[in-house]
Parts: sequence; C-alpha cells; structure tokens
Amino acid sequence: MRKDLNGWNRRSVMALGAGVLAVPSFATASRAAELPSAALDRVREMMRDRQIPAAGIAVVHNGITMMATGLGSASLPFAVPANEKTLFHFGSVGKQMTAALVFELAEAGAIDLNGPVGRYARDLPDTFATIPVSALLSHTGGVPDYEGLPGFETDRSITRQAFLAGVSAVPVDFHPGRAWAYSNTGYVLLGYLLADVTGKSYRDLVTERLLRRADMPDARVDDASAVIAGRAEPYVLEDKTTLHAVGMSSEYSKSADGGVLMSARDAAKWEQALQLGPIPSSATVARLMRPALMSSGRSTAYGAGWFTDEVNGRAVQYHSGSVPGFLTFAYRAPFTRTAVTVMVNIESGAAGRFIEEACLMLAEFVAPGSTPLSLVPIKDDAPAVTAQALALLARGDRALDPTLFTPEISVLMNGRAGGVVLPFNLGTDTTGVEWRLVGRHFEPGGQVRRYRLTRKGRARHVSFAYAPDGRIYRFRNV
Repeated sequence: MRKDLNGWNRRSVMALGAGVLAVPSFATASRAAELPSAALDRVREMMRDRQIPAAGIAVVHNGITMMATGLGSASLPFAVPANEKTLFHFGSVGKQMTAALVFELAEAGAIDLNGPVGRYARDLPDTFATIPVSALLSHTGGVPDYEGLPGFETDRSITRQAFLAGVSAVPVDFHPGRAWAYSNTGYVLLGYLLADVTGKSYRDLVTERLLRRADMPDARVDDASAVIAGRAEPYVLEDKTTLHAVGMSSEYSKSADGGVLMSARDAAKWEQALQLGPIPSSATVARLMRPALMSSGRSTAYGAGWFTDEVNGRAVQYHSGSVPGFLTFAYRAPFTRTAVTVMVNIESGAAGRFIEEACLMLAEFVAPGSTPLSLVPIKDDAPAVTAQALALLARGDRALDPTLFTPEISVLMNGRAGGVVLPFNLGTDTTGVEWRLVGRHFEPGGQVRRYRLTRKGRARHVSFAYAPDGRIYRFRNV
C-alpha cells in the first residue's frame, strides 16, 4: 500500500521525521486546571493553520481523564461537530490490542511465544511458518511489509490466500532476530493466529476480550462498508484543497495490523485500563512496553505495539497510525502516569506534524518534563560524533556509507525496508540549522544520543544508537 504524503504510510510510525515540532512557549505550565482553556485554544489555532477538519483528543493523568473531547467537524458537507464519542480510525496504534490478545493466549497456555507461528496459524508459506511468534510481535521476524506491493490497494478486497501468496512472493528482509524493520504483515499473521487458535473472528475477540471488559462503549473493529453511527468522514489534503479520501475495503479496514475505531472517551478508557487494569493484565502491559532484543543483544527500542524510548532517564512509549483519511499519535510517560492520544480525520504532512506536536504539548501541560520538549542542551562529550550525525542527515545526493552501520541496518540498506531504518535526508542546505545534544543514555548493546534540530524557530528530535565500536544500529525521529 502507498507510502506518500511526506512519508506517511498506512500504519507506520517511522515517517514522523518528515515533520517538525514547534516548542510551545507554555510547555512548562504545571497546573492541570489550566489545561482545558489554554491548551485547547492553542490546539484549535493549530487545527486552523493545518486545515484539520476534526480531532479527537484524550488526556489521562494519574488514572484520571483530564480531557476527552472532539474538536472541529466530523463531516464537512453536513457540518457535523465532532465530540467525545466521534469515532476515528486508530490505525497502527491498535497493534497493541492485537499484541494484548496474543499475550493473553500465552498466559492461558494456548500458545508458546517462542514457538513458530506456523504451529498455530494454518496454511502459512514455509518461509513464514517457522518465524517465532515473539519475532512478529517485535518486528524482528523479517517478514516483508505488504504496503506498496502490487495487488495490495486499500480499496480492493483481498482473500487470506491471495494475501499470503502475494507477500510470500517477495524475499524476506532478514532472518528472524538479525535486524528490525516495521512490518504490518507480521501483525496480519498474528491476526490469523488468533482466529485459528480461538475459532473466533478478530472483531469478536477484540470486542469480547478487550473492549467490553474495559467498558469501552464506542470503540469497535472497523467495517468500511458498514453504516456506523458517529464515524468521522475521512479526508486528504492535496494542494491546499480538502478532498474525500479513497474508500477502504472492509478487509483492509478491519485487519489485525490496526483495524480499530476509537473515540476520544474510549481512548482515555483504554489508557486507564493500561494504567489500572485488570484488563489487560499487568503482565501483558509489561510485555507490551518491554523493548525486544535482536540476536546481537542490541535493543530494538520496540516492545509489542509500542515504540520505546527514554526521556529524562525514564521510559516512555509512543506509536502512530495511518489509514486513508485518518492519522493518530499516542504518547505515554509512565513515570508521570501521563498519556495523550490525538486523532484526526485527514491525511497530510501538516496533519502528521499536528498530531505529534499537539500530543507532546498537551503531555507537557499536564506533566512538565515528560516529553522531549522539556530537554535542554547538555555538554557534548563527543563533538565529532555529533558532527557526523548531522552530516548523515545533510547528505543530499551522497550515498550512505554502509561501514558506518552495524549489520542490523546495513543488511537492509538496499532493500525495501531500508526506508524505515535509515536516517532521513534534510538536503545539503543547513543554513540556520542549530544541532544540539539534549540527551544521552545507555541501553543493552550500546548508547543512545538524542539531538534537537532547530531551524526557523521550529524543532524536531532525533536519536542515534551506537554500538561500542562506534557504528550506528538504530535511528529514530521522535
């Protein structure tokens, strides 16, 4: 499926580097009581500037919903206002729900996470059948992503047999555990596993095992062809003109790599469930957030349905999602018990920047120091490394040197997965760029260095993970 709109693809998170973050002047506000008026005024202003029709916003702090609201218009031609019950497509942010169901089966003894997926999901191609279930959860299985492959258009139905035949015709990206590359295909395979082990549809499992038990009345697995009350209309921004997005097929809209519709109030309830339980279990939540390791012993900085990171010495998680006409970004800072989800009913580069910018801004309103926005420059212990990192981003037409990277990245450089693991390209013009080290921490297998890149008053945050020999084994841009 397509990879356009400044790098946003259907259900990936990696394209956030195409945007920039504005550091808000009020990011250090400390009183939650100020949140609704001051923050929402700024969010509305941002929505007008970015041509966002509607947004669903959920803010949870210390297990309490600080905000669950809808802003703007859920339907432009009918001028239907969005509210806290308006449904937006969660996209890949819903992968955590698929992962939670898999972990629930493992806790019940129905599956072995270290066992091959082909033991539980029927009729898989041999190249996929031997991949461990855990590797699919963490995107370390090497299964090629179906997005962009011929025959995988968003508006066309595809059978399970045709899906497997189409993806298996492409060589695997790497042997399980050898590298990391985001793959929606892996979560589709996990959906097949869930259905084959339980004898129930993915929709029934999500509804019965998660949504009902967490008291989420609005959320549901999508069905693009159905008439669903309260679902926002999907749009796309092209040449500053708002258009209806291409309609999805039902199979596409409901698949296990991110097929859930979510309202703002239910997004808040889901976060409360993650914080307070009992559904999902505390063991499952821990597994969702625990970074997986590659066979080299180096961290992937990805758990299961959540990217993982560190801010001010404490763990945080984030994920984004994208389907035709919808974008979502979710951010969690467990050390301040703060989480924000922002959903919109439009696809564009500006919308992609908005969801992340608004999300982090609101988190800082509630809990200062919980996001990268709060980081300040620190003493640079390796200026040459810092200069090299900027040079990689400002490479222009120059090819990347494979010797600068460990095999986890170099093995992917010339393949389809290279685009999701390699540093983005700023071009050679660095006029007005400020490049400062704002964070540094150690993790299994290496050291992570976080930088803030500022130009024209706007900033974005990127990080490079270095092995002990100085080679890069991971790049991230949140």
